[in-house]
Amino acid sequence: MARFILLVTVLCFVNLILETTDGLALPSPKACVIGAGYGGLASARYLKDYGVDFMVFEAQRGFGGNWRFQDDIEEDGLPPFTGVYKKLRTNTPRQTMEFSNFTFPDSTPSYPSAPCFYKYLQNFTREFDLEKYIQFRSLVTSVKWADKQWEIAYTKTDTGAAETVNCDYVIVSIGHYNRPKVPKFEGQDSFRGNIIHTQKYKDPEVFRDRRVLLVGAGASGLDLATHLSNVTSRLVHSHHLRYNQPYFGENYVKKPDIKMFTSTGVIFQDDSYEEIEDVILATGYDFDFSFLDESCGLTVSSKYVLPVYQYMVNIRRPSMVILALPKPIITRALDVQAEYAAALIAGKFQLPSQGDMLKSWLKHVYELQSKGKKIVDVNFLDNLQDQYFANLTEEAGITRVAPVLTDIRDFNAVNRLEDLLNYRDYDYELLDAHSYKRFYNPRNETCDIKVS
Repeated sequence: MARFILLVTVLCFVNLILETTDGLALPSPKACVIGAGYGGLASARYLKDYGVDFMVFEAQRGFGGNWRFQDDIEEDGLPPFTGVYKKLRTNTPRQTMEFSNFTFPDSTPSYPSAPCFYKYLQNFTREFDLEKYIQFRSLVTSVKWADKQWEIAYTKTDTGAAETVNCDYVIVSIGHYNRPKVPKFEGQDSFRGNIIHTQKYKDPEVFRDRRVLLVGAGASGLDLATHLSNVTSRLVHSHHLRYNQPYFGENYVKKPDIKMFTSTGVIFQDDSYEEIEDVILATGYDFDFSFLDESCGLTVSSKYVLPVYQYMVNIRRPSMVILALPKPIITRALDVQAEYAAALIAGKFQLPSQGDMLKSWLKHVYELQSKGKKIVDVNFLDNLQDQYFANLTEEAGITRVAPVLTDIRDFNAVNRLEDLLNYRDYDYELLDAHSYKRFYNPRNETCDIKVS
């Protein structure tokens, strides 16, 4: 850990020595937003509200990011960027996922389906007339700092044309579900069955009456267990999560970590063997900021980005903001970060000096060290979400997120593991900024959202 502290300290001071006067906006700044998912749409709304000249680059043919359902079919030579699948419902209450001052109809279940949430995004985009600012089929391939501006290179995926544009500010909003984490196992190449990541999982019916191995028990792993246990002839679930495991049925069996593959199955760490036809890796995602050039001044890996102020501002180049870095956060946090970024670009507040931002970040690093954390945890927010919202409001004067949303998040995180099969049968009602009501309200899937 001492080496970690030394590394980041030296790295950051070298960065500041190299250049400390960049990031100054032109009198009428132009902003570029990368990605038209939830965070990109929120950014567009606030940039428009503040009268900032901006454009949004989106690689796909439509907006919505991870919430735009795609079958496992390439578009314009690009694989699907979404992990949404049929029968998916949110695993956090919609109240923690709503944009500021843009709510779902009251009749909507607290855990809406993915298509329902996408309709919500469609109406949000139409309500604020955002689509005209989005340049679709534009895959950003490089972001460089050049001559006091950002140079963004992108490819038009429909024509193959390479284009560039210069911007004074950049908001990177590609989320953290863009590069599947795919582990390798001994003997895997000899396995004659199918192996996919959950990003390519679309429909449980594909696995009807088959022997399936599900690897991982994060949000997707547990959710797929509830879907697949009803259709597979045998569902083998390899994970080491400790939780209140429900009864999934006689065809479900829990196994420890994988030891090795054979041509027809898998041997586990307890030396037990299961014959397997299909493997689904619910093993999460890594960051993928490969398009950020070294001139951006960041140290980037698949696990972390550093150094950043307020978990999002590039300290060396403060005219770059990256959304969705901290974990764990509610979806609403991206809306808050977007408002902060837009207020910064519009000149509604001033950032501290680079030296002060660095001191703030290093304080965070030292606190992580005192808790026994490692470099991969440098963007970890831990249990400080509500304090984070308060800090952003105090600095930028933006909307204060009600503390009750953090309370709901904390309760839901525990309750989901205690009552996996039933927790979505409850609805939430916000009573005020600090309290909520939760009540049992099981029902068939409903969505009263009409796309305008």
